[in-house]
Amino acid sequence: MFLRKYWLPITVFIVAICAVGLYLLSIQTPKAPIVIYKPVDVEKPVAKPPPPGADPNGHWHGDEWHDEPHEADQPPAAPAVSGSVPPGAVTKPDFPPVDANDDPVAAAYKRLDYIAKNPYAWGGGHSERATQLIAELMPPPVLVHHDDGEEVYALMEELIVENDPRAAAVLITNICEGSIAGHSMFDGLVAIGPPAVPYILPYLREDNVWAGMAAQFLSRIAVDYPSDLGGIVDHIIIPKITEIAGDENFERYGSGTVIDAKKALSLLGR
Repeated sequence: MFLRKYWLPITVFIVAICAVGLYLLSIQTPKAPIVIYKPVDVEKPVAKPPPPGADPNGHWHGDEWHDEPHEADQPPAAPAVSGSVPPGAVTKPDFPPVDANDDPVAAAYKRLDYIAKNPYAWGGGHSERATQLIAELMPPPVLVHHDDGEEVYALMEELIVENDPRAAAVLITNICEGSIAGHSMFDGLVAIGPPAVPYILPYLREDNVWAGMAAQFLSRIAVDYPSDLGGIVDHIIIPKITEIAGDENFERYGSGTVIDAKKALSLLGR
């Protein structure tokens, strides 16, 4: 009697349970298949021995033996560590010999080129912080607000403290082309010594209002490093400053520039 009376609801209930079960099975995420990797024996190449009597540090290029090590086997160059100098950098001046028959002006420029290429020969070291500061200060920042000048000057002073000769280019460029200048920058530039000279010389030109100050920077360095600069003083620095000081009518240079140039010559005993 019970089944006859309730067969329809019971049937519907059973069908509903089956439908729900099938639905749950259909949405279940299948498990990822298990992959078994079979190890493979790799046959290692056997190095071909060098020819009899050959340098064992050499290498084969095809069927030809080269005595020197392969470039790929050479250790990479060590990067410069902050506080040290770049690998291979000259740390003591060692000027190439000058032939007595060489033109003295040409010899002076050759000496100047040596200084430019070996800035660490007069002390100082490579500084990562200096690298960051140089990136911030070059080209010279454009000042928008008064506070900007104070911030830039503070960065300049920090760069000077790093004692990295690369600061020479930053200091003279900002002095002559930038918006700020001050005694800390002047003294910091001179303190770098000979490595600053190649960067200062180009500013001894008539379109630079700071040419007179550049002349004074050079004269101060020349007094401190006469033997290191050698013929650079007599054949490059003094002739250029003399040209500025000789503009008595201020046709090419301003009066202040001419006066500064005369002071520079006086410091050099001229």
